[in-house]
Parts: sequence; C-alpha cells; structure tokens
Amino acid sequence: MAQKIKAGNAQRLLLPGRVSHQIASAGAGADNICVRLVEIEPEHQQIFKRNRHYHPDVEECIYVLEGEGCTYADTGEYSMSVGDTLIMPPNEHHVTRNTGRSILKLLCFFPTGKVTIKGE
Repeated sequence: MAQKIKAGNAQRLLLPGRVSHQIASAGAGADNICVRLVEIEPEHQQIFKRNRHYHPDVEECIYVLEGEGCTYADTGEYSMSVGDTLIMPPNEHHVTRNTGRSILKLLCFFPTGKVTIKGE
C-alpha cells in the first residue's frame, strides 16, 4: 500500500554536527529504504574526527541539494556541490563538512529501513 509522509512529520535525529530529519524508515512503514534530509551549518573550525562514522553492512547514497561540502572518507576527500552524488560503501568511515557560506543540505538514502550508525 502506498503511504504519504507529510512535510513536518519527519523524525528529528540528534546526531553530532548536523541536523538530520528521518523522512522514511522502518518506523514510518518503509521496510527496505531509509531517507534522511541532513543540514550542516557553515563551519569556521577544524573537522572533528570524533564525528566520523560508518554504517555496517549497508551503502549510503548522498545527494547534494544545496550548498558545498567535502566528505572525508577512508578512501579520500570528495568535494561536493549541488547535484553531485556520492556513494559510500558499507563500513567506510566518513564525515561531511560544510565548506561553503550557506547551509549544506543533503538527501541521504540507505537500502534498509533500519540504519545503524557507528562512530570512532
């Protein structure tokens, strides 16, 4: 059965260094997908390695809606701007930093209804 999720009904997640709204997930009736809108404010400080995290056994697809940023991962640094997509493999440590002057907005997709986040 199709299910509509109204704007404003997303679950707000308390994650370090960003505001994350979980739009669709197992808790909202989606068994095999999770969609999050992530907003990262402009930074005027260094990257905090403690915010690096990874998702065991699941890929993450990150699409840039607004702003500019850089994702620092085990395999390198990936500058991103509007319209760019980054596929993060399972178990790869990463953190995304806003490198622009406005809010960085990301749409993040996971092929599971329950996303596990593990940090360093």
